[in-house]
Amino acid sequence: MRNSESESGINLNLLMPIALLVVLLIVPFSFNALMHMLAVKRQHNPVTMKIPFDSTSISIPTEVKQYESFEVALNLDTAQFSKFLNEIVSTASEGTSIQGIAGMILPTMKAEAVGETFTFDKLGAQEPLSVYNNTAKWRWLVTPEASGAHSVKFQLHLTTQQNGQQLSKTLDFAEASFSVQSNLPEWFNRNGLWVTLLIAMAIIVIWGLRRRYAK
Repeated sequence: MRNSESESGINLNLLMPIALLVVLLIVPFSFNALMHMLAVKRQHNPVTMKIPFDSTSISIPTEVKQYESFEVALNLDTAQFSKFLNEIVSTASEGTSIQGIAGMILPTMKAEAVGETFTFDKLGAQEPLSVYNNTAKWRWLVTPEASGAHSVKFQLHLTTQQNGQQLSKTLDFAEASFSVQSNLPEWFNRNGLWVTLLIAMAIIVIWGLRRRYAK
């Protein structure tokens, strides 16, 4: 009778770390997979413009994967764009200016890409990598740190002239939505040590409790 009780206790001790491993690994990725499917159904146009301008100025990949870097680009004719903004500002009535921008917008601009769950090779406002025929080109290397639905925002840092003064203004230009695929092998490479330590700690605690109550 005592042998059967001992065997059942050992079996329980073996099953608990396995169950913990299942909870730590399978459940989060099942949730991420569900969120990924919902995001794919929800996102029809991955680039949303914050102002009425051509969305083809933003270049993004069609598919992205967690931890795998990809490139996003902004190609913008700054002379044409500044003229477009100046026309809007000049015709806007009081209190209806575009994102609070007033005065004359100069064609000299900087750009910035930001995203909470991404890392970027270049941070902050950036000068164009190149300018050809008034078309300024920016590039960023982006790495998604989490799976699911996430977004990268593009901002333009403008210089305006008003009442004889030059002022700096930030314009929300566009937002690119991504449905990031989960990357289980790379996740385990990065977090496998912590999972192993958690399982080891669980085994030690269970073994200690077993020895304590066996006395």
